[in-house]
Amino acid sequence: MSCTDPLAKKADNQGITLTVHLQQVTNYARAIADAYYPHWQHILGDDWATQIRQGLVLAALTHDLGKATEGFQKSLHSRKHRWEFRHEVLSAALLLAAADPDNETIALAVAAILTHHRDLNDSQLANDAGRVAIPDLLPNARRKFYDKAKELMTHWLWLRDFWTQSDPLRQLPFPDSPDCLPLPADFLQQLIKMLSDSCLPNNHKAVAFLLTRGCLMAADHAVSAGVTVFKTSLPSPAVPPLRPFQKQICQWTGDAFLEAPTGSGKTIAALLWALRNRQNGDRIFYLLPYQASIEAMADTLTEKFGDEYVGVLHARALDYAFREYFEETGEYEIAYARAKSEVDLNRLVHKPIKVATPFQLLKWLFGMPRFEIGVSEMVGGLFIFDEIHAYDPHIVALIVEMVKLLKKWNGRFLFMSATFPPFLKKLLQDALGTTAAEFSLCSEDADQWTRTFLSCVRHRLRWHDKSLEDLLPAMIQAAEQGNRVLVVANRVAQAQEIYRQLRNHLDGVRLLHSRFIRRDRVHKEKEIIEALQNKRQIDLRILVATQVVEVSLDVSFDTIFTEIAPVDDLLQRLGRVNRYGEHPNGVDVHIARLFAREQLRWVYELHRVSLTLDYAPGDDTPLTVAAATDWVNKVYEAGWTQKETERFDQSKKAFQCVLQSLRPLYHVSEGREEFYGLVQSVEVLPRQLYPEYDCYLTNKHYLLASQLVVPIPLSTFHMLKKAGRLKLLKNGVLMADAPYDYELGLLPTEVDSDVVII
Repeated sequence: MSCTDPLAKKADNQGITLTVHLQQVTNYARAIADAYYPHWQHILGDDWATQIRQGLVLAALTHDLGKATEGFQKSLHSRKHRWEFRHEVLSAALLLAAADPDNETIALAVAAILTHHRDLNDSQLANDAGRVAIPDLLPNARRKFYDKAKELMTHWLWLRDFWTQSDPLRQLPFPDSPDCLPLPADFLQQLIKMLSDSCLPNNHKAVAFLLTRGCLMAADHAVSAGVTVFKTSLPSPAVPPLRPFQKQICQWTGDAFLEAPTGSGKTIAALLWALRNRQNGDRIFYLLPYQASIEAMADTLTEKFGDEYVGVLHARALDYAFREYFEETGEYEIAYARAKSEVDLNRLVHKPIKVATPFQLLKWLFGMPRFEIGVSEMVGGLFIFDEIHAYDPHIVALIVEMVKLLKKWNGRFLFMSATFPPFLKKLLQDALGTTAAEFSLCSEDADQWTRTFLSCVRHRLRWHDKSLEDLLPAMIQAAEQGNRVLVVANRVAQAQEIYRQLRNHLDGVRLLHSRFIRRDRVHKEKEIIEALQNKRQIDLRILVATQVVEVSLDVSFDTIFTEIAPVDDLLQRLGRVNRYGEHPNGVDVHIARLFAREQLRWVYELHRVSLTLDYAPGDDTPLTVAAATDWVNKVYEAGWTQKETERFDQSKKAFQCVLQSLRPLYHVSEGREEFYGLVQSVEVLPRQLYPEYDCYLTNKHYLLASQLVVPIPLSTFHMLKKAGRLKLLKNGVLMADAPYDYELGLLPTEVDSDVVII
């Protein structure tokens, strides 16, 4: 026997001892418990909150003790040596030998230990714990368990010393020998039986098991990544003199709605609300609908709080970070390592502020693997939903159900929008179940700046009883007069054709839409932004774009020609014109009333477009904040259309079924497929880019390869599939027989004459 401290893991040829690792994880877990204990009390009561705290600390102290075996230690020093046994089974057995598993605190700790790497139904975990499907195999399982347990003898003295010197472990008797360890099979069986009908969130016991496991995994992951401090405090941000509505909301404790136009100071108001409502290390989730706006908001919050306090979460976070570092270094391995490290740190329960899309929170509620980590972090959270108007009925249904659930777990909510349709506010109010305060820029005691801001006219509506294509001469004339012109079409093919025609008459025409490969789209967006900000000498007279310009570019044009769209989308487009008030007297914005109904019905709800036209202010109307708000309210006065309502109800019921299927210590096997089904697009690789793609794969430059795919809507996917123009590659990527052009993007209606994919 040896008193030598065994290793928890190897890192950069240096070992991290079990003593250090277990103490760091325990300290991290204690910090989590200190921050979250008031919320646990609120949702579960004093008894369960205390048991979670005690169980979490016990689990943190013992979760890796099973690594103190001779075989596991050898496996750390030599990759050739495979130990092939779940160390957490032995860790759990040590605690079971010392305490009664009928004690709720012990049960919480043992369950968290057993499942801090694998789900409860993992076959290897079950076999190593002695829970075998065929009774005849039980003797072999018992023999294997005790053979592995005997390997603890090498470090038994260390185990005893660690146990007897650690609070609160020292209060429990240390087992006499490895032979005294019980096979965890009976505990595992009872746990499975107990959790089989434990539906979240109403079952307090199920919630307690979820929180204990989630917090243990969060602490273990953070420490393993080199993060040993669970941040609870936030620095006080510097803010400009407050406007009346900001002063009001920063004094409010509880849920709230805020209606204020872009540029009025919503972000400052939201942060002050969050800091006012923050109690003891509560996490702040700043939620936006679009990835591009997330990156911009993350930059803003980082300037105010510091990078160590702000994390970014969205599906393309790794791509964003990689591109930034790759441009800086030009070295794939260096850029990948930096980006991976940054993204992994942001995902940890570590940084107090998370900037994300709602999808990053919803995915946990779809029961994705280790969903307990995300749910545990969201308990008692502060949730800021910015641009809440931007979601379709399907996503609103999911958000409403998520709000209901998180409200039961002591979440606090701020919903913000430039325009807030009353029916949407009522849906969210009903989800909260409590009365939320309402704040607006248009308060009675508005200051002079606010009155000036609200009366400012940035746009004058110019209606045209023509199609967008018929306005090409006017577009050209506006550009020739020295204006920078934005043209927005509702369909990609339409934008491509308008671009083709304009470039035959004019230089300085650019095109931007969603069917460019990621690499090209990022390059084009960067060029456009730098040109408009006069940071690069690029001839840019007209930008032809689709809906992507509504959300992806923080830029300002002199005028716009756009096809009609639903009022909220239309106002987003107009927000890219005279955005910073550089034309104090306002500018004309041109809207084409005529459109191809058959094509547009696949893009927008046609009834919503008709209502937008019916309630639109007249020609030459100055579009003030009040006029825009009135327009939105009239269009949405009756709520959603019948079709939209049906979609909302269907999505709501389906998500309720998903939530009812959640069980702690298991992930939902269908959850991943259902979650990714929310994304109404498919990514394809243009065939002509395959040689470059294959070269990247050969060199293991996977992120560079991923930048060569194009997102296409499901309708286009089905069209290509029906025509036999899709081929599934070995790695699961779809290759499309459709030409790709750097200037035009993907051309799915055209066939590459050089190839036919069979």
